[in-house]
Amino acid sequence: MKDNLAELLTNIFATSGHSVSESDTVDLIIEKNGTKTYIKLTTQPDISEINSFAAVVEDNIGLYVTLEKMSAEMWDYATHIGLITWDRDELAFQIGKAVIADIEGNTSDLELVAYDVKKHHHEELPAQIPDMSSSCEETEIWDSNNVEPAAPATNKPGFNIWRTSPEMQQAETNNDFIQYEHPQRTAQASAPAPNMMEEPQTTSGQPQSQIPFTLDLHTAPIKLQKDKAIAMARSEIGMPKDVSLKFVPYWRYAYAVKAEHRFKNKVVDISGQGQGCLNALNGNREQIELQQVNDSITLPDDSYEIKSQMFDQQEAETTLLSEIIEEYTKDVRFSNVVGEAMISEHKIFKPTADDIRFNIELVYVPIWEVKGSRNSIEINAYTQEILTEPVDDDVEFV
Repeated sequence: MKDNLAELLTNIFATSGHSVSESDTVDLIIEKNGTKTYIKLTTQPDISEINSFAAVVEDNIGLYVTLEKMSAEMWDYATHIGLITWDRDELAFQIGKAVIADIEGNTSDLELVAYDVKKHHHEELPAQIPDMSSSCEETEIWDSNNVEPAAPATNKPGFNIWRTSPEMQQAETNNDFIQYEHPQRTAQASAPAPNMMEEPQTTSGQPQSQIPFTLDLHTAPIKLQKDKAIAMARSEIGMPKDVSLKFVPYWRYAYAVKAEHRFKNKVVDISGQGQGCLNALNGNREQIELQQVNDSITLPDDSYEIKSQMFDQQEAETTLLSEIIEEYTKDVRFSNVVGEAMISEHKIFKPTADDIRFNIELVYVPIWEVKGSRNSIEINAYTQEILTEPVDDDVEFV
C-alpha cells in the first residue's frame, strides 16, 4: 500500500514540474525552483515517527503523509514543529486537485506544497508530547464556574464524581453521601445572546468582516479551520457551494449515583457515574468529550451564528435525571427455600433524585456546516469529526 502511494505521488509531483528522487533517510525528495521538500509516507500516524522525521528534515521543508486520519492533538503537534501534514482527508483533496488540473491541462501551474511555510523549530515546543493512550475516563470533574479540573464541590474528603473512586464504593449509607440539590439559576441560562468583548477596529480600505475579533462566549475552541473543513467535506458532498460557522448550545453534565436498599436479609447497592452533553436544540444525549472550554474565542471575521437554546436548564435537568434513574433501576430476583418448596420473587429498586450528585452548565460547540448543490454536511470544529446526525432541524443532511 505504501509503495502504491509512493508511485502515485511520484507521478503527481513529476507532472506538476517537480524532480523526484528516492533517499535512504526519507521516502521521497522533490525539488522545484531550487527548493527541496522531504516526504515521509506512512499508513498510520505515529508521534515518535513524526519526531524522527522532523529531526531529519531540520531546516528544510518536510511533508508528512499518512493514509489514516490524524487526531487534532497530533496534527497540532506536527504543525507546531514545522511539518506540513497530509492525512487521509487532505491527501484525498490534493489528489483530486491534481486530477482536475490534469483534465484542464494546468498541471504546470499546480502548487501542491506551499514553499513559504514558516518553520517553527526555534519556537518553544509543547511541554509534553501528546499522549495518544490517555482515556476519557481519567478526566476530572469540572465546575460550572471554572473549565479547568476542579476540586470536589463538597467538604467531604475524597469525593469525586468523575472517577471510579474508592471513596464512593466505601460510603456506608446514604447519610454519608452528598444529597442532590438543584443548582442555582444563573444569569447565563436566561441571558440573551452573548456580546462581543472587543469591537472590531476598521482601517481605511479594509472591510470590517476581515478583522479578527474576540467573542465573549463559553465555548469549546475551534481546532479545525475553515479550509480543512472544506477539504473534508468534498469527499462527502462534492464541490462545496457555501460554508458557515455556527455555535450550538449543549448542556454539559456530570453525575454520580449512590444508593443502598435492603430487602429482608439482602443488601442491594446502586452506584455509578457518568458524563455527557445534552443537545439544547433537539434534546439528544451525546458523548462529546469537552476537555477544553474557554470563556471567549477569537474569530477570523464576523461571519458566524449563535443558535438559541430550545431546552432551558430546568427542562434539561428533569430530562437527564429521569433518564439516569431509569438507567440505574434494577430488577432483582430472590430465591428462598421454604420446606421443600423453592419460592422465587423479584423486586424493583431504583435511585431517587436525592441519591444523585449532579452538575450541569451551558457550553457552546463550534460546528462547520458545508453546503453542496443538493445536500450539506456538518463537522464538529472542536473534535474534527464529521457528524452522522444533524445538530438541529434546519440541515438537509447527507
